[in-house]
Formats: sequence, C-alpha cells, structure tokens
Amino acid sequence: MTPSNPRIDLALPLRPHVFDRHAEPRQLQLTLATPLPPVCLVHGQAAVEPKEQVLRFWGKPGAYRQEGVGRLLWELPKSALGVFVIDRNEPLAIVKARWPECERCAARADARVKKLIVYYVGSLVPLCVGVALMFSRPSAFAMILCAAGVGLVLLAVMLGSVVFARTDRYLEAALAPDASSVTVCAHPDFARSWSGQEQR
Repeated sequence: MTPSNPRIDLALPLRPHVFDRHAEPRQLQLTLATPLPPVCLVHGQAAVEPKEQVLRFWGKPGAYRQEGVGRLLWELPKSALGVFVIDRNEPLAIVKARWPECERCAARADARVKKLIVYYVGSLVPLCVGVALMFSRPSAFAMILCAAGVGLVLLAVMLGSVVFARTDRYLEAALAPDASSVTVCAHPDFARSWSGQEQR
C-alpha cells in the first residue's frame, strides 16, 4: 500500500447468524449481511477464492474491543478450567464470514504455516535429545534436559496462537456499538467495487 493509495475505513453491515448452537446465550453470533465483491480487501487484486475467517470482539455491550494477546493468553487457562471459570464481565461477539483473498494473501498464509511447523518442530529438539541421552547414557543432565524439553513443548503449544496471531486486515476491525456493522481497513479498489455493488 502506497501513501497515494491509502486504505479506506469501510463499514460492512452485519446480521445475526447462529453457527454454534452450544454457545452461551449472551454471545452475539454475526455474519455479513451481503456477499462481498470478488476483490481482495487488502491488495485490491482479483480474489482467488473466499476464505472463512472469524473476528472476535470482547468487552461490554456498546463498547466491544478486538481480541488481543492478553485475551488469547487468558483463554488458555479459561478453556482448561472449563466450568470452574465464569467470565461474567466479558460478553463476546463473533463475526464469522467468507472474505475474498488474492494470490498474495494465499502465499502469506502458506508462509505462516511453514513458520508454525518450524516453530513446533524446533520446540521438540531438546526433548528428543534428552530422551536419546536417557537411552544411551542415563544421567541427571539427561533427566533435566527431558524435563526442560517437556516444559518447552507445553509452552510452545500454549503460546503458539499468540506468537503467530494474525496481524492482517481481519484483526484491523472495529465492531459498531450496536453490533450492526463491522468497520475494516479496505483497499480503494475493494471500496469502489463494494460501492458499485451496493448501488445496483
């Protein structure tokens, strides 16, 4: 994106859409009210195919805020504790929709997956070395290395979603106080296609 071609804040209308019947009654489940044009929202290029993405917003009714690293970290112990944790002051709104993506977006997603694989495989190295040492020559060092390896693997699993949290357009969004629309940073070409589609 160049300075002469800045992004445009675009409000997309939403409608209720129940996709998880087991969700808490207070949880807002939303989707886009109208289909999006086949233009990449970030790069303005022709979309290859739409990709389903989920936007999560935390906060109180009328003051929703986007999901951040702090919330991701909190969700880990909350999910583990299950029914023992009641988060009464944090209503949740979820926007689930299909977003148009171009070849550049697809390539970036592939690169992210490869980095994630390297990240997790790397976390297994100390554990594998420790286990090999325990079989070949048991020692206190090998036991410590195994214990450290297990801890590193658990830490990698817990923090993986945070380390590789998406930083593209799907996190650059704002939910209206009445949850009637979601505002995204759009490429001008996408904004023009959207305006033309709305005028038809």
